[in-house]
Amino acid sequence: MRRPRSLRWRLTLAFASLAGTAVLAASVGTVILVEHAVWGPIDAALEEEAETLAELGDAARAGDFSRAVARVADERGLGAWKCDGKFVRMRAVDGRVLAASGTIPAALAEEAAPAVRATRYATIGQGRTAYRIVWYAAPGVGWSEIGVRVGRELRTVRRARLAIGASAALLLGALAFLAWAMTTRATAEIGQLAAQLETLEASSLDRRLASGRTTEVDRLVAVLNRLLARLETAVGHLRRFTADAAHELRTPIAALRAHLEVALGRGGSPDGYRNGLLDALEQTERLGRLAADLLTLSAVEAGVGGTGVVRLDAVAREVADFLEPVAQEQGRRFACENEQPVAVCGAPDLLKRLVLNLVDNAFRHTPPSAAVRLAVRSDAGRATIEVHDDGPGIPAADLPQVFGRFRRGRGATTGTGLGLALCQEIATRHQGRIALESAAGVGTRVIVTLPLADARS
Repeated sequence: MRRPRSLRWRLTLAFASLAGTAVLAASVGTVILVEHAVWGPIDAALEEEAETLAELGDAARAGDFSRAVARVADERGLGAWKCDGKFVRMRAVDGRVLAASGTIPAALAEEAAPAVRATRYATIGQGRTAYRIVWYAAPGVGWSEIGVRVGRELRTVRRARLAIGASAALLLGALAFLAWAMTTRATAEIGQLAAQLETLEASSLDRRLASGRTTEVDRLVAVLNRLLARLETAVGHLRRFTADAAHELRTPIAALRAHLEVALGRGGSPDGYRNGLLDALEQTERLGRLAADLLTLSAVEAGVGGTGVVRLDAVAREVADFLEPVAQEQGRRFACENEQPVAVCGAPDLLKRLVLNLVDNAFRHTPPSAAVRLAVRSDAGRATIEVHDDGPGIPAADLPQVFGRFRRGRGATTGTGLGLALCQEIATRHQGRIALESAAGVGTRVIVTLPLADARS
């Protein structure tokens, strides 16, 4: 049989099983108490009669129990209980009947007579012919059998059993219905939550689920809302990446095609082909840089990349060694200042890209005569990366947009316009800040502050 998958059914069946076990145990206990209440007084009275018979037999002549049996059988009362159909029978150790009085039940008359060594009770017969009997051991003599009709009492016990069984069934049914109603109400909120989720589309991830009426559902709603927020952010990054790629790749691709078409249209001149290929190569390199910057920016926004303790001074020295040949080729003064070890927590590749972009921007947007300085230091629990150049500076009108995507300086013909935007994203991901100061004729200074590794831990 296939198990039900519905949470409502499972909860109802589990509760009904537990409740059924408890109701069954209570019903059995109640029946036992009722039977004890009915048979207890009768059994006590019969045992008392049996003791009296044994005492009377001891007082009579040896082996003559007739008068004692007759006397006990003639008593119509059984303690405070009026009885009828009473019989008494005395047996010897070997099972012989020594004396008997009253009507012996047919079932008992035909029954074999096993030796009785301890007192025991039983109910035999059905309806009006039912008897309650006690077998009482009489040491040195044998045992006695005393019984009375208990048809009325047996009907009482049966009715009590029937009433208890019916009550137990009704109670179990009521508890199962109550369990079904409670689980229906409890799972209704989950159904409503599922209905809300079914209406969500990629274009409506900004919607949030309504709070529930219970703490458990409320917690689930909070978790799902946080998940929706992360999905919204991820989808937003994907859309932005797609839009940026579609917008920015269109221009270099068109330029690449135009250069190739011009090269083909110039005829078979080797110089024409060479110039066309050089122009195409330049556009291809631009496409490569743009694709790399877009992918890096998307990865930074998505939080991709492992983290650890990074020696920022070592990163700055590595970048300086890498760009030193470029500075020498340009005839530019370039210095890297590291006063002491500076450690931060972050992604080594991204932090290296941050420093490299800042210095590369200074190289590309200033004349070779402008000196560039790279400095890394720590102060008051913060690490600072500073890149300062002696270039012409950035016009005040352009300062508010320097960190925007695809923003390139006036007159710039190279670059993707993503350098400073990428730097800002990297700094933000590392819980840092980036600021730019520039003035005409003075130069530009970019300052990045990050929390030190010790301060963050």
